[in-house]
Amino acid sequence: MRKCLSQLARLNELLCNAARNVAGLLLVAMVIIVILQIVFRYLLNDSLSWTEEVSKTMMVWTAFLVAPWAYRVGANVRIEMFVDEFPDVMRRLMTLALNLLILWIVAVFLYESFGFWQRGQAVRADSLPIQVSWFYTVVPVAFFLLLLVGIEQLIRDSLALLRPDENIPSPHIDDIFEGE
Repeated sequence: MRKCLSQLARLNELLCNAARNVAGLLLVAMVIIVILQIVFRYLLNDSLSWTEEVSKTMMVWTAFLVAPWAYRVGANVRIEMFVDEFPDVMRRLMTLALNLLILWIVAVFLYESFGFWQRGQAVRADSLPIQVSWFYTVVPVAFFLLLLVGIEQLIRDSLALLRPDENIPSPHIDDIFEGE
């Protein structure tokens, strides 16, 4: 089980960091596109029709691509003050239950995202000559990555319950920012 966790952790680290980096590039591109629109609209008196749709899509893609990384390193919003008062075993059980719930929700959303993407095949974008499904492609990709991260968290939680005296390292947001 530890070997499986190790391999999945390496894969998730690679995929989540790649997705986070692509999201960063999309954020930079979005800013450039918005500045381009401002230049065209106010300096050249000619508004570009495609910039709003593309920049909104990039913003959504950025959020979806960062979500697996945030889930993996614990960068999502959470309240820990009540959980800290429970005994160690109870905390681990609650974490396991919460990650099982998240895994189930992500699996349902992943399944539904394929239909969402497929419905986008029938719709064309307003300002671009492409199908909306290209904008929706990030949804199943992000939920698949979230599913992989959820499985990693589930294995990690299970090992922590089965072997409480063993140190099972997990990536944490504080460790990432301390290393930079």
